[in-house]
Amino acid sequence: MMPAGVGHEAWRGDLPLTIRFNPPPGWPAPPATWLPSDDWLPDPAWPAPPDGWSWWTVTARPANPAGPQVTVRSGRPSFPVATRAAQSTVSLAALFPERAREGASYGTGQTGYAAERAPAPAMRTKAGREYYVPASARAESMLDESGPHHLATGALDEGTVAHAAADVAAASDEAAAAPPGIRLSPLLRLVRDGSGVRAQFKVGGPAALALSEVLAPAVEAAVGRSDPGSAGTARGSAGGGDGARAGSGTGTGSGSGTGAGRRGFFRWRGARGGSGGSAGGGGPVNTPVVGVEIASLTKRALDARRDQDLDAALAVERDLLSLHRRSFPSIRRPVVPPLPPLDPDEEAAVRQRCLESALGGVERPSRGELAAARASSAEPAEKLLQASRVARDLHSQRRQALADAAWLLLSAHDPATVVAVVDEALRLSRADLTCLDAGTDATTNRAYVTVLLRFAPMVVVADEVVEGSNGRRSRRPRTPRERQQVYAAGLASAVLAATKQVDSVAPGADDVNVVVVRPTRNNAGVEPIYVGTFDREDVALRHPEADPLPLLVASAAPDGIRLLGPDREVTALDPARDVDRSLHEIVAACRSALNPATR
Repeated sequence: MMPAGVGHEAWRGDLPLTIRFNPPPGWPAPPATWLPSDDWLPDPAWPAPPDGWSWWTVTARPANPAGPQVTVRSGRPSFPVATRAAQSTVSLAALFPERAREGASYGTGQTGYAAERAPAPAMRTKAGREYYVPASARAESMLDESGPHHLATGALDEGTVAHAAADVAAASDEAAAAPPGIRLSPLLRLVRDGSGVRAQFKVGGPAALALSEVLAPAVEAAVGRSDPGSAGTARGSAGGGDGARAGSGTGTGSGSGTGAGRRGFFRWRGARGGSGGSAGGGGPVNTPVVGVEIASLTKRALDARRDQDLDAALAVERDLLSLHRRSFPSIRRPVVPPLPPLDPDEEAAVRQRCLESALGGVERPSRGELAAARASSAEPAEKLLQASRVARDLHSQRRQALADAAWLLLSAHDPATVVAVVDEALRLSRADLTCLDAGTDATTNRAYVTVLLRFAPMVVVADEVVEGSNGRRSRRPRTPRERQQVYAAGLASAVLAATKQVDSVAPGADDVNVVVVRPTRNNAGVEPIYVGTFDREDVALRHPEADPLPLLVASAAPDGIRLLGPDREVTALDPARDVDRSLHEIVAACRSALNPATR
């Protein structure tokens, strides 16, 4: 059995999720608030850990050990908020407790080698305080309403904490009062960025961003994209330590998200062209996955009409009608590669600095002085190099533990985790899809994800069709009914493709709710044309060549599609049927995101 250590507990539904530190034999137990800082080094007096030592364990156990060993999903509200221990913003904060736990030392650090005394148990922090970051300490992110986002580097002031607590309480009340169903989560707003309309957290944005960074390499692998400079930005690297304590000169390191090499003892992430981020378990990155890009098809159709190019217009139709045949690789558990070891040149530099420290500033030592300095600096240099190896291994395993914990939350359909991951995957693939909500239906107990699809107007359907073969082709105008049939088939293909893409990055989802809007005739706003629910079984078992239109109609919610008149025209949904005005809220949020001046 591994020695007991520090545990940070998150919550996954009704399952406690714990990340626990395991000190090797002979190491003192760390304080309860300890987390390894970037410049952490073990005390040279501590014994070397056994080969292959597991520094961190991630466990998920039922809250009631005597009860049935099953995962129970809470169904109210549909998007959990930070008012109960089982809700997702708390679990996100527990994954990243360093935001509220600065200054703890264990081993080397600013306070020396000795492990500090564990502080007295403090009162549980009100939900929301764990993850709130002042606006001045952030970098741009669509997940967070305040724009800039960096991990907090200091203690939160009382005014900030009170403001965060009030925000969480207000959002909690709003979500608890909202009826279940297909809707925009009260914890989200829609904003526009370069890839379209994206979801933005009103509360808990920094925690959601940090979690999405942990899972980003897995998401990038699922969508076929990999950026060594942006992967692995989650905290957990070993930084440049203070070599003076080991008999060497000082050597500090600084890392950034650009993938540049890190100076000092603990260079990591991209130092020799490699990625320091975790990699998805899917192996090598393949060709980038193209999402459900409706905007590009619309642009091509408009260009074809302007150029009066019928062949180009029909090519747009073929691409639209074949969207549902695309395959989307499933997201897999992220695997973190170890931090790269010091190369021989770097080790030689460490020994040289230790030698210079032992010489004590003598510029021209004698042979005897040089030999004595080399003898006295050999042991401190080797201890420092060994401490570097231990620190790198510990940090690598911590990053893997964070990734494993985040993966457990995603697999268990933790709502905030699902929203952050799904929307990031949609952004990377440049799909015209936006995640609106995630949770579990209180009636059916089925996990769901709700997405918004921005579909094209009738312009994507050509006015004419080419008939004939053997070189005797002729063009004829389409009838209104034929154009409507093609438009409905394209809508069905796009909706089915959207469902498949969401299922590929939300492994715990049973159903996908799809809300479809399109531009109004005057392009002043959007109008809803479809609302429906697709279960994973129907989508996964469906042959790719099967006609998607019957499934579209059968999966529509009551009054979720309108095919009017003898031409079966796809028209906007009747607003009178939107009794709880949830659809109106989605349309208004989308309109505000696309046209900020209308807010």
